[in-house]
Amino acid sequence: MYRSRPDIYEMLDTLTLEMKEELLDYLKSDIEAAKAAPKKTYLEEQWAEIKRLIESLKYEPYIDDQFEIEEIWDICEEMIRSGRLKKEPWEIRRRVLKSIIGGEYYDYYGVVDPMEDLFKALMFTREEKLEVADIIFEIGSDYMKRDGAKLYRECGQQDRCIEFLTQTLKDRQEQYIEVIDYYRDKNPKKAVETAELGLKKCRDDQTDIMIFLIQNAKDSGDEARYEKYIKGAKLRKSVDFERIQKELRLR
Repeated sequence: MYRSRPDIYEMLDTLTLEMKEELLDYLKSDIEAAKAAPKKTYLEEQWAEIKRLIESLKYEPYIDDQFEIEEIWDICEEMIRSGRLKKEPWEIRRRVLKSIIGGEYYDYYGVVDPMEDLFKALMFTREEKLEVADIIFEIGSDYMKRDGAKLYRECGQQDRCIEFLTQTLKDRQEQYIEVIDYYRDKNPKKAVETAELGLKKCRDDQTDIMIFLIQNAKDSGDEARYEKYIKGAKLRKSVDFERIQKELRLR
């Protein structure tokens, strides 16, 4: 959310002498603590700079074309090219990843692309990717959970990916087909229920869903259901009946 940038020197004029002395003591203590703190790793230093730039963006009324965005791009690209991220302790990489997850790639500040690149570059092992997926499903938004599901899929945890997809089926055929394929042999009834739901909710295309239902009815020997799907395929605008005829060799 945009906040007008305060002028620190003007604010000082509003403070009493006692308040200024308290502020001075606080600054001295803060500076001493920073100097005494353990030396930051390469990633910690770069991430601190990124967060500083993001804080600066919070004071801009318009996010587009701010120089801070380009600087964040440059920092992320340099870190990825450097090869030094692999040397960073997992706990530090995990901390940065958790911040990116909580910030939804900091999309609001116009840096989603470099943040997505950095996000991917901070994980190296299957165990790390699974832990990150767990974190996403613990604290992430639905927007982030899509990428958490991708990580589960990439790591061979297809059941956890399907669990998420099943809960978020909307109007795109692609998701339905993935769930259908998963249950096709394991739970045919669940596959058919998912396909039927897709016929009700899909808006982009229903051809592959209909191909599954027609073939399923045929394999099951259910003539009534088979005829119903054939008739529906001919009538639905979102179904390419010519492709169905070709793939299923219908007359």
